[in-house]
Amino acid sequence: MSKVIKAFSLDLETVEMLERYCSKNDNWDGKMSRSKFVNDAIVWFLQGDTAELVHSSEILREKFAKAMRKLHGIDQEPDVRPWWKRILGLR
Repeated sequence: MSKVIKAFSLDLETVEMLERYCSKNDNWDGKMSRSKFVNDAIVWFLQGDTAELVHSSEILREKFAKAMRKLHGIDQEPDVRPWWKRILGLR
């Protein structure tokens, strides 16, 4: 694997977040450089794994909502229409 040095600008908040993560994370063993960490994060994001995480999160929320409705004895799905449509009886 060849390495290329190329400059990119980052927001100050992003840099501060990276510094906080690298300095305060107990799992950060110092063996991985910040460059590798950023490189791995970009590769992970661009490979589309985020879509899988979003889908998994939606499924988890649905299962949680169903379990909570069952726990509290609520048989019907909640009405998710905006309040003004519910008042007017619109679909």
